[in-house]
Amino acid sequence: MLQFHKENHALATLAVQARETSRPLLFDNHLQLRGRGVALNQDPELVSNNPAGAPRQGTASAPEVPLQSLAFSGIHMISPRLLPMLTEEGIFSIIPAYLRLAAQGQPILAFRADTYYWRDLGRPSDLTQAAHDFQRNALL
Repeated sequence: MLQFHKENHALATLAVQARETSRPLLFDNHLQLRGRGVALNQDPELVSNNPAGAPRQGTASAPEVPLQSLAFSGIHMISPRLLPMLTEEGIFSIIPAYLRLAAQGQPILAFRADTYYWRDLGRPSDLTQAAHDFQRNALL
């Protein structure tokens, strides 16, 4: 992931997987962040610029380029260049900031982590499940 981040000169690199999620992020075929999915029967929230920085031609219901819906693992790498670009204050979710910066043409990229074992260990049941997965050798 670090190598990918450096080679692509990303402002931020987000580890993502093709799995079910209630809050998918949308990426183009160059793995650039383009928006986020929303609830059923609603159009996705798309950023306004294409990769070259020109205004998008597509609409939320019919984007110009096909988008991949991917689940964010919560793991991300950032460039030091990101910090002065954050205008948010106090405690905030980073996703709206990433969407804002992507709309400005900044490289907010996806790193496909589908082949890696990722698990939130924030609850005792999560830790128990990870230990069970480890014992079954099901980490990959």
